[in-house]
Amino acid sequence: MKINPKIKAYAIIALIALLIPISINWFTFLAHFFSDGNDTPVNPLEYKILTDSTAAVSNCLLLETNTISIPEKAHIKGNEYTVTKIEKKAFSYCRRLTNIEIPESVTSIGYSAFENCSNLINIKIPVSVTSIGYSAFENCSSLINIKIPVRVEKIEVSTFRNCSNLKIIEIPESVINIGYSAFAGCYNLDVVIDNSKDNVVVGEDAFKGCKSVRYTINP
Repeated sequence: MKINPKIKAYAIIALIALLIPISINWFTFLAHFFSDGNDTPVNPLEYKILTDSTAAVSNCLLLETNTISIPEKAHIKGNEYTVTKIEKKAFSYCRRLTNIEIPESVTSIGYSAFENCSNLINIKIPVSVTSIGYSAFENCSSLINIKIPVRVEKIEVSTFRNCSNLKIIEIPESVINIGYSAFAGCYNLDVVIDNSKDNVVVGEDAFKGCKSVRYTINP
């Protein structure tokens, strides 16, 4: 039986279209784990050089990863850099990510860094962090509790929006501004705000839908 040449051509094109993404994924996987030392081999991470001595995590190469430990030092093209930042959208849509460890060297978390990590359960933000970008943890619906570091002064717009399983969060005295919809849609959340200095500015709908909001004044 003869096969129509057009049908044969279409079948070959369809097969190539299916194989190309698989090849790219395997190439990325193999290139990472058999690299010549340009990346830190223990972690499926890409880095961006910031200065002569510092770098930022810019991307997660393997979206299937469950647990990631960000190293304090990154090795890029034979040079060592201190990891001080998690870039914008670095882990966004890593839906299988459940646990992440952030080193004390990190001082900044970019906007949407963990947005839509719907299975993220555990994350400890080190006290070294001074800024967290807007929507950094938006739609992290499996996150249960989180502690804001004592050096953070502002919780940006939608930072924890729709973290529907978030139950307890303590906002330290250092925070003086809570942005629009910062915790909106956190239906199980009991919020405790240290307002010892009586200077906390709360944006519209910052706690819309939250279970409770309580202000404390510590002596």
